[in-house]
Amino acid sequence: MLAAVGRERVLVRPRPRIAVLCAGPELVDIGTAPAPGQVVDVNSYALAAAARDAGAEAYRSGILPADRRRLTEVLESQLLRSDLVLIAGTFGPGAFDVVQEVLAELGEMQFRQVTMHPGPVQGFGRLGRDRVPVICVPGEPVAALVAFEVFVRPAIRLMLGKRQLFRRTVQAVAGQALVSPLGYRQYLHGTVMRHPDGGYVVEPVGDGTDALLARMARANCLIVVDEDVTEVAAGGLVTVMPLLLGG
Repeated sequence: MLAAVGRERVLVRPRPRIAVLCAGPELVDIGTAPAPGQVVDVNSYALAAAARDAGAEAYRSGILPADRRRLTEVLESQLLRSDLVLIAGTFGPGAFDVVQEVLAELGEMQFRQVTMHPGPVQGFGRLGRDRVPVICVPGEPVAALVAFEVFVRPAIRLMLGKRQLFRRTVQAVAGQALVSPLGYRQYLHGTVMRHPDGGYVVEPVGDGTDALLARMARANCLIVVDEDVTEVAAGGLVTVMPLLLGG
């Protein structure tokens, strides 16, 4: 098509290169039987897949080493080869661990309490010689993927030059009553479907007996309950963010 219209050069935006890392002494990789107090790394796989779905070239760099010198080397290496570094872990303002200390040595990094649930603590900074963006999301897998949708996916789409940064939302009828903590924007995994009479109806996925990851895997949307709302009655309207692949 370019040859047909006589164009030999066009302006393009390459897919951003994103390194996905996880922090936590309790993490082990797939294939290693977790000992008491250990858990298998889920986030690096899930977040890398989500980043690819958003349009990035994502590279799963795995679990950050505990050794300070090796940790610094890994982070510096990823900053040199990446357009954005994404780290999942348990972080908190004022309570520095070795990962936060090393990040602070590489540039200005800020961690903030965000009034959302799940995943209230998020981090952002521009580190290294080229001031590469670094985003830190919570270590709990469900919270990590919610934070990805809210913060990381829009950043990727901005780097791609997209005009529509956020997923489109729709209003849906709640199939059952919903409760939410006051002062926090709540994100619940749910299933949304078209109502026979028009519009949409949505219900949260699973109940308290289901594992959180199992619920998330069955969801096709996020139900968004604003911070000033503590309860949505069955039949009431609620904002829904459909999670369509590539959408």
